[in-house]
Amino acid sequence: MESVDLRTDLPHSARMYDFWLGGKTNFPPDRALGEAFEQAIPSIKVMARENRKFLGRAVRAMVVDGGIRQFLDIGTGIPTEGNTHEVAQAAAPDSRVVYVDNDPIVLAHARALMDATGSGRTAYIHADLLEPEKILTDPVLTGTLDLTRPVGLTLVAVLMLLADADDPWARARVLMDALPPGSQVAITHPGVDFDPVAMAAVVEAAGKGRMTLVPRTREEVARFFGDWELVEPGVVPVMAWRPDGPAPADPTAAYYWSGVARKR
Repeated sequence: MESVDLRTDLPHSARMYDFWLGGKTNFPPDRALGEAFEQAIPSIKVMARENRKFLGRAVRAMVVDGGIRQFLDIGTGIPTEGNTHEVAQAAAPDSRVVYVDNDPIVLAHARALMDATGSGRTAYIHADLLEPEKILTDPVLTGTLDLTRPVGLTLVAVLMLLADADDPWARARVLMDALPPGSQVAITHPGVDFDPVAMAAVVEAAGKGRMTLVPRTREEVARFFGDWELVEPGVVPVMAWRPDGPAPADPTAAYYWSGVARKR
């Protein structure tokens, strides 16, 4: 078996999210940078939880309202409560999910998930969003998902890890163009517009930790959806996207833009 360098000497976004969500699969560099982010934005752990809640609401809506039974989850992260396959299969047991992440530690956890959920319904690809063509042609994906039928694509808290020079809009478009009409995409992205000073501090901390982090404006986030039809309520703060229960008193308390769009 090919050895894999886990690079636990460097922080990784998946493990930082695990730290913020109270998980155990994180290392000193992840915790150090996670704490630096928290100094700049004290509510960062709340924001991490709100991203997970949005993922659940979006996936459930895709299944129930959109009739989607296949999902491609990019930037999976360390498995925790409310994973895409759990939400989708709770609503429709025949749902199929392919997870994609570039952290080999996620792979180990994902293998355990696949063992637990049964072959053919949940699969994992160790790949990078910088190479979307490789994701689409991976035998694991083509053997699990039928790309002639609608797919729910999730890009939750991942596009901000690509610099403008990497053209994240083009990377997302490659994935979206490969999906048939009726497919949907769910996106969250940190917004620089909410608190520019705090975001600048986080970007500076990320740079010191050798991590790329690019918050973007609402207009820049909206560009990711291209000509797909936004479903209600459009591109809004993550807490304001179809909240369960009463509307939040301050939907801008989590500095993320969010939205779901449908391919016509």
